[in-house]
Amino acid sequence: MPALPADIGAASRDVATATWADPAIAARYPGAKDGSVTPSEGFFDDIADAQAVINVRAALIGTERRRFTAIAEEVVWPDMAAGLPQVLLIDSEQAVNAGFLGARLELDLDADTTTYELFG
Repeated sequence: MPALPADIGAASRDVATATWADPAIAARYPGAKDGSVTPSEGFFDDIADAQAVINVRAALIGTERRRFTAIAEEVVWPDMAAGLPQVLLIDSEQAVNAGFLGARLELDLDADTTTYELFG
């Protein structure tokens, strides 16, 4: 099947790269991969569109997140129809007082405990 003129035009355009960086994160994790060696692919007609997408991606993965495991001393049956379980974790030793999403939930009916793996 021969290539259409629109396909040839799209394939022969110059490459434009949109970037995002956070100096505070780079200073805190100097050995972290910055994505410039193997960047995420995206195909946009306008560099402004590409920059808008990379900014949204940065808001998702460019924010420092913490992960915890917490055990409740009772069986807690979540209402999964209401969405992901959200937990307020207060721990002075870890200096945390924030809401987290329940990334994993384990009910132990023998021990009457609920274990949450929290992410946020």
